[in-house]
Amino acid sequence: MKWLIKIPCSCIIIFSPIFNTWAQEENDFSDIGELPAQLVDGQLPPVTSLFYNKVTTQFGRGPENSALGSDRKNFYSLRYEPSFYWFSPEQKWPKWTFYTRAWINYDSKYYSPSLQEDGGNYENTRSTKRPRYAYAELREFYIRRGLLWDDPRYSITAGRQRFYDRYGIWWDDSLESIRFDYNNTLNSGFLAVSQKFWNYNTDVNKLDEQDKKIVYVMGQYEWQWSPRNWLGTRFLYENDYSGRRIDDSNDFKGSRIGVFIKGDDQRVSPLFNDYHVEFVRMQGKRRTIDDNYNTEKNSINGWLLLGEVGKRFDSTPWKPRVFVYGGLTDNPKDQYHGYQLNRIQTDRLTTPGSYSTRLVSSFVRLDMSNLMFYGIGIQTNPADRTRVDFRISDIKLRNSSAGLPIRVSQEINRERNQQISNNNLSGSKSVGQVFDINYYWQMFPYNYQGKHFTMNTLLNLSYFKSGSAAKKVGDDYQITLGLVFRY
Repeated sequence: MKWLIKIPCSCIIIFSPIFNTWAQEENDFSDIGELPAQLVDGQLPPVTSLFYNKVTTQFGRGPENSALGSDRKNFYSLRYEPSFYWFSPEQKWPKWTFYTRAWINYDSKYYSPSLQEDGGNYENTRSTKRPRYAYAELREFYIRRGLLWDDPRYSITAGRQRFYDRYGIWWDDSLESIRFDYNNTLNSGFLAVSQKFWNYNTDVNKLDEQDKKIVYVMGQYEWQWSPRNWLGTRFLYENDYSGRRIDDSNDFKGSRIGVFIKGDDQRVSPLFNDYHVEFVRMQGKRRTIDDNYNTEKNSINGWLLLGEVGKRFDSTPWKPRVFVYGGLTDNPKDQYHGYQLNRIQTDRLTTPGSYSTRLVSSFVRLDMSNLMFYGIGIQTNPADRTRVDFRISDIKLRNSSAGLPIRVSQEINRERNQQISNNNLSGSKSVGQVFDINYYWQMFPYNYQGKHFTMNTLLNLSYFKSGSAAKKVGDDYQITLGLVFRY
């Protein structure tokens, strides 16, 4: 598969963002926002290409790299994102589609990637090999063959493609892949084989050692069993064949398989209108290597349960939606076992058509291991194209003698690991509480030279109150203001 994406880095201009707090998801051609063309001889001319632009700015103050316990710094980010579609013979029924999307980015010295639009690539990288200041990345480039066997339900795509799911716990990254899709009225699915080869980044093009030589086989199938209600399954097989290396101390070979059920229907129950429940089972083998090349192999088994249930009150002022949510993992025997995220997974909660956030907050990052959390929130619409959302969450440990399930500074993490080794922990399971407020406003779009021009803004305030199990972390906060312009 490597021949499909082997493109010399010197021939590519590439850009990558560190920030994007609101990130509307642009995944199909219906959201491109083109205005109808003028009639020619009573008919619309065929559309064979589309090009549009996005400019993003973000300012804020918070812990560096969203690692709780780190020094709080001011940060900012500026980004320009062009994207281009080409269709053959035309957009309406394309047999061939080519797509490319780039990022041109500048970040301040202190950065806090609280909400990357695509997560992934640098989301779980703790090393110093990260893009800094001005850089570029070719984030996506692929070619798709549609109408396979002259059937609009089937297509196949090759190149660097974006993968994401509702909670980010399956995949939230852009990967070089071969992907087969099936889309029907009541059911759909895909099967893909993926592997990273480069970052396509002007600053850090070479992959981190932990990302090299990992093959992913992933798939999904969902069925609409009743109007506005879906049932589905997902799987992910991961094979790290990188060999024994000190700078890549953990190699995993195993699988994740899960089921989900979701719906958005006021007739479901008088108690709730929408819901999403997901269960994942993980099983495999992990090989760890210490500085003396001593190798240890362990079986990894774990599970994860996530869910959210909401109730809307559309007939009342501000049209509030009240929702409860939570998550639970298995109880690991130590910090090296139990359910874990891999390098292409995050805890980003993606909502197409709105801004994106995380499971409990915009800046508190959950590692989805040794974790129990629950919370309540309210979403309101005080005016057209305006949202004000509130959330409060409580985070706890399953095993007080294992690692923290939140992203903390390296110094605090090392100190806790030392306390675990010395059996010198307090035994408390309270990690802390999180308070999160978002104000989101979207400008009414207007026509400019045959295209829509829009602007969004988001103000976010997040506060973490540490519990007794995270006393060394202390209370922390983050504030961000972001603007995005689309044309």
